[in-house]
Amino acid sequence: MIMNPNVKGIIVPIQDLILKSTGKPNSLFYKIKNVGGLHNYLDFKGLIILSLIMRDDLISLMLPSDYAEIINGAEPNCYTTIDGSTYENQEKRSLKELERISNETLELVRLCPGKIPIGHVKGSSSIQIKYHFSFLKNVGIKIFIFHTGDFFRNGDQNMIKKAKQYCSLIKKADNILILHGMGSQNKIIEFSFADIYCTYSHMITARTGQYYSGTKKKKYSIGNVEDIASLNLNQMFKNLKITQFQTKLFEGGRFLWEEVMQEQELVLLK
Repeated sequence: MIMNPNVKGIIVPIQDLILKSTGKPNSLFYKIKNVGGLHNYLDFKGLIILSLIMRDDLISLMLPSDYAEIINGAEPNCYTTIDGSTYENQEKRSLKELERISNETLELVRLCPGKIPIGHVKGSSSIQIKYHFSFLKNVGIKIFIFHTGDFFRNGDQNMIKKAKQYCSLIKKADNILILHGMGSQNKIIEFSFADIYCTYSHMITARTGQYYSGTKKKKYSIGNVEDIASLNLNQMFKNLKITQFQTKLFEGGRFLWEEVMQEQELVLLK
C-alpha cells in the first residue's frame, strides 16, 4: 500500500476479508480482528471505510449477519451499505434487487450499532436512483457513495453523461458524495462537485506501463511499478487542486458545500 501525506482515508474491500467459496470470514479477517481492527493492522490513523462493493457472485453468498460480523470485528470508521446487481435496461430485475438491498440494509444497520453507514446508492434508472437515495436518507444517512466505474469502463459518452445525471440526483447541499472508481483524470473537472474520490487507478495505470502527465496517460520504460504509482498519485493530487474552486454540477449551477463538508467530517471522525 502506497501511503501519501495527502491521503486522508482509505477504503478496504470486504471481499479481501472473505472466503470466495462461502462468503465467510477468512484468515486475514481474524488476524485483523485479533490485533484490534484495521487501524492497528494497517498502522493508519486516518479514516478507514470498509467497502461492501463486490462481485455479484460474492453478494449472493452474504447475509446481513455475515457483513455485520466483519464490520464489528474489523472496526472501520464507516462501512458502505449493501451492494446489489442493478444494471441499465434491466429495470424489473433491478427493482427486485433494490427491495432486497433495502430490507437487508435496515437489518445491517440494526446489527451494527454505533458504526457509521455510508449509503451506497443503487438503481438502473433515474426513478430507481431517486427511490433508493430517499430510502437511505430516511434511514438517517448523510454520506453517500456512487459507483462510477461501470459507467466509465468503455468510455461511452452517453454512459458518462448518465453517471453525471445520477450523481446530480444524489448530491445535495446538506450531504457528502463519494465517487467510487473515479480515476478518470480527464473527466475530473466535470465531476468536481463530488466531495471525495475513491480510486486505485494510480496503481492500475502503473501496472499497465503508464504514468500520468497532467491528465493524460503516457508510456514509461524506466522505473518500477511502485515508484510510478507513487508519481501517479502525486499527479492526481495536483489535478485535484484544479477543482478546488469548482463548485458546479452542471453549467449554470453553483453550490457552495465547504461548510457542509466540514460538519460531516466532524461526524465521521467522532
